[in-house]
Amino acid sequence: MRLILDEKSRKKFFLRLSIIILILLIILALIVSGIEVNSNKKNNKASSTSKLLTDNNKLAVKIPKAKDGNIYMEQNKIFKKYTINIGSTNKNVTYKQDDSDIVISFDKNSSLILNSGISDSNSKDIYLNNDNGKENLVINKNYKDNNFVNINEGNDNNQVIILISKVKKPLTHKAVLNPGHGGMDSGISVGSIHEKDITLRIVKLMVSDLEYNGVGVVLTRDKDEGQALADIADFVNKINPDVFMSVHINGMDGYQGQYQGIGTYYYNENGYQTSQRISLANIILKHATASDGWKNDGVVKDKLKVIRLSKPPSVLVEAGYLTNNNDRARLQNDKVLGNLSKNLALGIVEYINKK
Repeated sequence: MRLILDEKSRKKFFLRLSIIILILLIILALIVSGIEVNSNKKNNKASSTSKLLTDNNKLAVKIPKAKDGNIYMEQNKIFKKYTINIGSTNKNVTYKQDDSDIVISFDKNSSLILNSGISDSNSKDIYLNNDNGKENLVINKNYKDNNFVNINEGNDNNQVIILISKVKKPLTHKAVLNPGHGGMDSGISVGSIHEKDITLRIVKLMVSDLEYNGVGVVLTRDKDEGQALADIADFVNKINPDVFMSVHINGMDGYQGQYQGIGTYYYNENGYQTSQRISLANIILKHATASDGWKNDGVVKDKLKVIRLSKPPSVLVEAGYLTNNNDRARLQNDKVLGNLSKNLALGIVEYINKK
């Protein structure tokens, strides 16, 4: 049967058909848009790997993994910690960051490989990017603030440590560290080895271990400069930390180097903070002598100005005798110095956690 429409009916038919086609096109557009939105959600990590990098139209790539990889990862409740062992010639390491990523730039010939101990779930937020003769390591951040990059401050001079915060406010306590001496005051010296340089190295090494355990760190100096003891104490009192530690190296001339070991010193003016200061000195000494054969040189009460004038719980550490051959060898060994720094930091953490 053939259907014949008059002019008026034909116009109504085509109008209705046009409306139906328009509706179908709108529905199709919405479906396509929904697919793209879902796709973007799935690929959000890749598409937003780094604003710093995508601004330059650069794409990040997955890092290879091997059992001897030089990128290690560990974590606690407050931080993810990435430790990168770099070559001794790779000193030109820099970094920058935006709201979502940290980008660390290494020499082009750097070999950056994830250690096989890092699980796939923990490796999804770390990428590589090659750009302008550099190899960039991109690490996604959970929070804009309270993430830390420590370059050449690991257990030796060729390590980079990155802390990525897992909580908004990870640093719940504070410590002030004082590298003894500085500037014109070299402290104890044996040849070209100076106390002021070793103490600065020790406290700088302590920073990442303290931060990793939720302790913010303030240094009284971060370069070779002199400081008056009273000024140091005033600085400490204004900050009012949970713990103040002054690090020194001991020395005793004329005794054929027979004195050796690590000792801790406290002072309790008129009985002030007696139990806290003695406890702090004992805990620090226990940890400081826990490895590498350090001799225990005891806990000593001494009216040392920098700890006498400082109001927070305070301790002065004499980290070995530079005049003793064995101690001097330890203090020149990067690995031993790294262990000592970590142990001193753990001592501070234990004391804070026991308060």
